[in-house]
Amino acid sequence: MKPNTTHITLIFFLLFAIPILIAQEKPLVYTPGPANLNPDTFAHIYFLREQDDDFPDNWLAVILNDDAGFCVKAKMNNVYRVHTRLTDTTKLHTKIKNAYIELNLILQPGNDYYVSLKPERNTQGLLGSLKPLDNAEGKARLQAYTGHIQDRYCIVPMTGNYDFRENIYNDTIPWYADKTHNYLFRPLPSWEILGQDSPNTAFAFRNPLISNTYSEAGGITNLSLKKCTTIEAFDNYCNTTFIKTILDKQHDTLTGITLTPVSLPKGISYARMLAIENKNTSAMLPETTELLMRSVHIVFFWTDEKGKGNTASMYLSERGVPNELHNFSTLQDRLLWVWHSFKLVNIK
Repeated sequence: MKPNTTHITLIFFLLFAIPILIAQEKPLVYTPGPANLNPDTFAHIYFLREQDDDFPDNWLAVILNDDAGFCVKAKMNNVYRVHTRLTDTTKLHTKIKNAYIELNLILQPGNDYYVSLKPERNTQGLLGSLKPLDNAEGKARLQAYTGHIQDRYCIVPMTGNYDFRENIYNDTIPWYADKTHNYLFRPLPSWEILGQDSPNTAFAFRNPLISNTYSEAGGITNLSLKKCTTIEAFDNYCNTTFIKTILDKQHDTLTGITLTPVSLPKGISYARMLAIENKNTSAMLPETTELLMRSVHIVFFWTDEKGKGNTASMYLSERGVPNELHNFSTLQDRLLWVWHSFKLVNIK
């Protein structure tokens, strides 16, 4: 999921010096997936766990279609609206130890469905309750709910070595920085799963039910730069060495790049945002000879308490046919929303 690593001769290079982008603390609401996605083609399932139960601090996970993917992980006093492109009979289930509860819904695009969700005890122990609600009861409970409805997008089917983070729906995600530090940040709405491709780890969005050509990846990647004492040297690293590490000489042709200052969280010495566009050919998609790739990266440098330098890149990238990709300003706004929540934390 990390962008490919090799060398390339830069074909086009453009450097803009513009003012630092200022944080705008506002809710980030969007539909994950390609820019040309029609949201009316989704079915919408409301999971209502807005009422008090005996397990306020415990998640209850609902699985979609036999472990093809988490549908939702619900906490007490919350409502989740799940959007999916699956249609017809779709099985939902919960499983707590050996207590398996199943519910089948017949899904149609554009329709709303309501499910009451909670963990409860019976004579056999703890189990998850799934109760379908009719439209009248579902809408009445939504109207009485005063909290924020959280949107989730089912990313199925997925195969291979993929993990669903336990705390992916928390406000803050911990990410390994080194033995004594973590990076903390808010995940984007599309960052519902982690793709693992040793030694790289990344959030990913890929849904063949939506598009065979569109994919999204993001996360933080550690970089090799260990010493840097001036912003000029850091800019030079971003413009040269860093660019070479994220492009594939055999499959990528660079078509544009911009470099922008960004705000510095506590403990960060230097940071720059790069917006990069390149054409990408992939043998994995033989029916499509060439795809466009747009990515935004915030490259940052910091030193620990012992003076050891560390460099990493927080990034968001999209690949697809041109009309599937969002414009750079949209991608920058999304990554800045994550960056403005970023913290470097000493865990020792």
